Amino acid sequence: MAVSSDKDSTPISSLAPKPSSSLGDLRNAWRFFVPVIIGIALWFLPAPSGLDGKAWHMFAVFVATIAGIMTAPLPMSAVAIIGSTVGVLVGVVSLADVTRSTGTDLVWLVMLAFFISRGVIKTGLGRRIALLFMRLLGKRTLGLGYGLVITELLISPAMPSITARAGGVMLPITRSMAEVLGSHADDPESRGKVGRYLILCAFHANIITAGMFITAMAGNPLVVKLAADQGALISWLDWAVAASVPGLLCLAIIPVAMLWLAKPQIRRTPDATALAQRELIAMGPISVQEKVMAVIFLALLVLWIFGKELDIGATLAAALGVSLLFITGVLTWQDALNEKTAWDTMIWIGLLVMLASKLNEYGMVSWFGEEFGAHLAGFPRLAVYMMVAVIYFYIHYFFASATAHVSALFPLSMALMVAAGIPPFTAAIALGILSSINGSLTQYGIGSGPVMFGSGYVTQKEWWKAGFLMSLIYMVVWLVIGPLWWKVLGYV
Repeated sequence: MAVSSDKDSTPISSLAPKPSSSLGDLRNAWRFFVPVIIGIALWFLPAPSGLDGKAWHMFAVFVATIAGIMTAPLPMSAVAIIGSTVGVLVGVVSLADVTRSTGTDLVWLVMLAFFISRGVIKTGLGRRIALLFMRLLGKRTLGLGYGLVITELLISPAMPSITARAGGVMLPITRSMAEVLGSHADDPESRGKVGRYLILCAFHANIITAGMFITAMAGNPLVVKLAADQGALISWLDWAVAASVPGLLCLAIIPVAMLWLAKPQIRRTPDATALAQRELIAMGPISVQEKVMAVIFLALLVLWIFGKELDIGATLAAALGVSLLFITGVLTWQDALNEKTAWDTMIWIGLLVMLASKLNEYGMVSWFGEEFGAHLAGFPRLAVYMMVAVIYFYIHYFFASATAHVSALFPLSMALMVAAGIPPFTAAIALGILSSINGSLTQYGIGSGPVMFGSGYVTQKEWWKAGFLMSLIYMVVWLVIGPLWWKVLGYV
C-alpha cells in the first residue's frame, strides 16, 4: 500500500475497508466473494503432509474468517458469527464451542473494562487529569507533549478502547490546546505551529500505552489466550511489569523525538496554562462521582497488581469495580447497555479466540512450528527472534485491524519463535506488545488512528514518515532493551 504523493490528506475512508450494507451493492460484492473463494480454495486443497485433514479444514474456515475481517463486507462481529456458523455446518467446531466462546474470563474482562472506561469519560475524570497536567506542564510545547503522555499512561490501564481514549479524552483536549495557541487544522500555515506536534505526541502515546497493559487494548486478552494455548501463561501483573521499563522509555522519547519529526514553530506556550485553568474553573470542584471513580480506579489497579496474593483474578477485580460503579450510581445499567462497543467486542473476541484455539487443538500451530522451524535450525536463536518480530511488525502496513493481525499471524509467529528455542513467555510478550505498537505505522492500522488523523493537523505523508521513523526507535527498545529487562526479571 503506497503513500499518495499528490494527496497527502487523503481521508481514511479511502484507505481502510468499510462494511457494505448488503450483498446487493455490486461495488462491494468483492468484499463478500474474496473470503468465500479463499475458504473454498483452501478447503479443497490437499492437507500438507503430516497434518490431519480436519486441522486443514479448520485452517480454511479460520483464514476465510480473517479474510472477511480484512475485506470488511460486514462489521467484525457479524463476520465472526458467519465464520463460526460455517465452522459448525462443516463440522470443524460444535455449536457448544460457539455458545461457550463468550463465557471465558478474558472476554468478560474486556467487556467489564469497557464499562469502567465509560465511567472515566462520563464523570469527566479523564478530562480533569489531562487539564491538570496541561496546567502543570503547559508553559512549554515540550511540557504539553509530556502532559499528554502522562495522561495516557494514567488512564490507559482501565480503558481498553483506544478509540475511546483518543476520541473521548485526548483529542478534545489536544485540539483545544492547539487552537488556543493559534494552530488550526483548516489553515495549512498554522498547523505546524503546535497542532501537528501535539496530535502526533498524543497518538504515539496512545499506541505505546496500548501495549503496556492487558486492559489497555481490546486485542491484548486475545494475545493472552493464544499465548496460553502454546504454554505461556501471562497475568495482568506479568504483562505490566514486562512492559514497564521499555514502555516508559518509549513514552519518555516521544515528546523529544517529535520536536524533530514534527517541529513545532513555537516552543513557549504560556496561553496553554491559562486555557487549562479556565477549563478547570468551568468544570467546577471535583464532583462526588469523580472522587468515587478515582477511588475505584485506584482500587482496581491495586487488585490487578496484588490480585494473586489476594486470590482475586483480574476479571473478578473488574467485576467488583463495575458492581461498585453501579451501586454508587456512577454508572447506570442504561450506560452499560449503551456501551455498544463492549457488547460488540464480547462477541467478536470470544468467537475469534474459539476459532484460533481450535487450530491449536487440532495441531495446526504445533505442526507449523515444527515444519518451518526445522528450516530455521541453522540460524542463531537471536536472529530468528529478530527476523520473525520485524516481519510480524512491518507486515501491519497491509492490515486495517489490529485484531485481524493478531488472529492471523500471532499463533504462527509465536510457534516459529518457540521452535527456534525462544522461551514461550518471551515470544508471547514481544509479539503481544508489538501487536499494538505496529499501529503507529499508518493512520488506518489501529482504532485510534482514524480519530487522531481525522483532526486534520497531519498530512498522510507526515503521518507515515513519523510512524516509520518512530517504529525504528520502538523496535530497538522492544527487541533489544526489552529482552535485557526480561532477563533481569528472570523471564528469559
